[in-house]
Amino acid sequence: MPHQRMTRLGYGTLKDENSKQLLNMSEFLLKFMPNLIVYEERKVKAKGLNSENKVNEEKLKEYFFEEDYQRLSLLDNLPKITLNTSSITLLYPGCGVDLFTPLIYLDKLFLQVTEAKLIFVDENQDLGLLKTLLDEVGVSFEEKKNILRFYWEEKLISLEFQEGEISQLLPEFPPFNLYFEKAFRIMREHIPDYEKDILNKLSVGGVIISDTGFENADLESFNAPKELSTYGEMIIGRKKK
Repeated sequence: MPHQRMTRLGYGTLKDENSKQLLNMSEFLLKFMPNLIVYEERKVKAKGLNSENKVNEEKLKEYFFEEDYQRLSLLDNLPKITLNTSSITLLYPGCGVDLFTPLIYLDKLFLQVTEAKLIFVDENQDLGLLKTLLDEVGVSFEEKKNILRFYWEEKLISLEFQEGEISQLLPEFPPFNLYFEKAFRIMREHIPDYEKDILNKLSVGGVIISDTGFENADLESFNAPKELSTYGEMIIGRKKK
């Protein structure tokens, strides 16, 4: 049976017609859709920065389908990527609750990076879920408005969550060193000149990491395995000029 896509958990109750018992939404999904990854927001207290955080890998794996997590090991065979700074900015539009994938790419490919500002953009307000996910894998954080700061594998991360449409927010953003995209193709097909605008904002020497598009961009390719993309179009490439 093919896996369902990751789905955000709603709240409420459903009736199991066999047992005539009321099930909460989480129980229903796990009972009748066992291959679904469920996200459930809970109140999480900011416990402050801790540079000695150890990510709980077993809990981390629970937020990936098994084959997707295994595919990430393909990154180990790629050359490490250097940038002209150890403090970088990454943009991730349509992030949803996918907190961990860009962090894993940072950890595996960008060894020189010690600090990273992540700009997450989505039309849904998922900051509460992101806090829950950090707590689930044992990473403490400090919080100020829409910004979370935490350590991930010795990198100091500042995550800024922006709610809205990327087409409206992009002109306001500063230049960035990394552009990260996953499962966003349908959304951006309706945005005129999207790739052109992204490349204009990307710093010279910056890197595009995307599971679709940018095939006509003037990029120095790192020959990323196509298996990393559900579309079979994976690109990891550096902007030349």
